[in-house]
Amino acid sequence: MTGEGSATVRGRTTTVFETRGLEVVLGGRTVLGPLDMTIDRGTFLGILGPNGSGKTTLLRALTGAVKPAAGVALLHGRPIPHYRATELARVVGVVPQQFHLDFSFTVREMIAMGRYAHGGERPQDRDSAADPVQAAIEETGLVDLANRLVTGLSGGERQRALIAQTLAQETPIVLLDEPLNNLDLNHQLEIMQLLSRLHANGRTIGVVLHDLNMAAQYCQELVLFHEGRVAARGDPATVLDPRLILDVFRVRVAVHRQSQRPYVTPLWTKAHIKVCREISTGVHVIAGGGAASGLVEELVMQGFTPSVGIVSVFDTDYTTAQRYELEVVSAPPFQPFPADALDQLEALLAEAEVIVVAPIFFGPGNLESLRAALRGRAAGKQVLLLDDPPVHERDLTDGEAERLVDELIQAGAVKVRDTAEVLAALSRTSA
Repeated sequence: MTGEGSATVRGRTTTVFETRGLEVVLGGRTVLGPLDMTIDRGTFLGILGPNGSGKTTLLRALTGAVKPAAGVALLHGRPIPHYRATELARVVGVVPQQFHLDFSFTVREMIAMGRYAHGGERPQDRDSAADPVQAAIEETGLVDLANRLVTGLSGGERQRALIAQTLAQETPIVLLDEPLNNLDLNHQLEIMQLLSRLHANGRTIGVVLHDLNMAAQYCQELVLFHEGRVAARGDPATVLDPRLILDVFRVRVAVHRQSQRPYVTPLWTKAHIKVCREISTGVHVIAGGGAASGLVEELVMQGFTPSVGIVSVFDTDYTTAQRYELEVVSAPPFQPFPADALDQLEALLAEAEVIVVAPIFFGPGNLESLRAALRGRAAGKQVLLLDDPPVHERDLTDGEAERLVDELIQAGAVKVRDTAEVLAALSRTSA
């Protein structure tokens, strides 16, 4: 986790990496930092972020491959430049993003190069069962390719050979920069499962990934970078937040749950400036009976993050709001809204700039939504009334709902016919 000092357990330091005010400048531009963070022993850390956010630069700084412009990176409390190359290689194994090897080595010979940090030890000095080169070959599924030339491998096969070379180093820390590149789905799963086993056996893993779902399913902890700084850090459920992903990746997503692990479905993307303008307008949708599902979906697709409610937990509108990770106020079905639900509704309306009343059927149990919209209008909120079918066809309260709608219109609420008119009105508000 982030912090200013090394964590300890009964006097034993648990922090392996620490950065203090670390800054890296490339081409006259600060690409990382200032950064204060730690990586603890035994962590399986997924490092996420868009291209250019500083992920690869972080790994290079942690291995001494790039010189900081300011601050320091420490390994076990010692500045990384103070390590000799072979000394560092016995502690940290690195799988780079790009690697070129055009000499005619066999796969086995290439993997054996990972043993250089261990000096003069030869594979024949060890029992075959304990041979780290053979173990790495087997763990990465390269047995059938071990005697082939590296120059004859596909991109994905080379990637696995490079990972095997790093495993042969037998380091307690392994850092990988986009190890799933050029791998088909089967081999991607094999690599992530291998990293999971290495982590279970005590290794500290730091891996740069672009696949948010792979990161969520396998990594213990995630750190999300944005423009060279940490935007968020924590467990996958905390970091993979739709609003955060929209801000960092400029992509609207729905986040679902599979057991305790989230998974992400991309929905929509557009230029960041337009996103920021559109989502600056807070919208609350008064929903119910499935009348708002299409509207809510279209709002999400257009970059808004509406809140929704009050609706029954069995309502389609509730399901839609849950699917898109929206704030939704729920209440038991077939009875008047409870006081706590009304309090939640008032809080959401206070945050909204625009209240959209969907064409729901009104009965005695949900009239409070209209009264809340009236209070919102009195407080200066814009109110849009979807009126197709007209309210008199949806009024099951002997005219009370129609009277409240008339009162809303007299107070300045605007009737709209469909979702397109809602979006047009919101566009004018956002401009």
